[in-house]
Amino acid sequence: MSEIANYIQGQWKNGLLPGIDCIVYKNGQVTIANTFRLKDSNSQKSKQYWSPLCDTTIDSLENYDDDIWTNIDIYKGAIDYEDGKIVFGEGSMGNEGFIASIDKDNQVNWGIFFTFSNPIIKAEIINDQLICISDLETKISIQLKNLTKISVDLKY
Repeated sequence: MSEIANYIQGQWKNGLLPGIDCIVYKNGQVTIANTFRLKDSNSQKSKQYWSPLCDTTIDSLENYDDDIWTNIDIYKGAIDYEDGKIVFGEGSMGNEGFIASIDKDNQVNWGIFFTFSNPIIKAEIINDQLICISDLETKISIQLKNLTKISVDLKY
């Protein structure tokens, strides 16, 4: 395992993920997300957007900010996926959530952090699509064959 992969696994074992809207991969690659919310002035309904913005690395992010990591808490209810599990839970601020794929040895394959979702409390896989539900009933749909394909539906 490479030095950066060992570093990522060490952070994961310490209960940490980057606390920014992104996908972090076990090899240190990171896809930064552009997230924003729009509110329709007529209907007063809001729509949350998540889209990939750019690819970078953990090393590059830490060159500019050495405090990118945030504590996470894994909730009960992990689901089987490939040779491991999908786990989910919350970040340290209360308004954050995450979802991650881990292998049979609890090594992280990838993790996705959301600054807007509130804690993820439930997940299921339907036709290669990971459906995540937050405690505010925000629904986040992730295409497992292409993790950057994420859609968000707000309940509130």
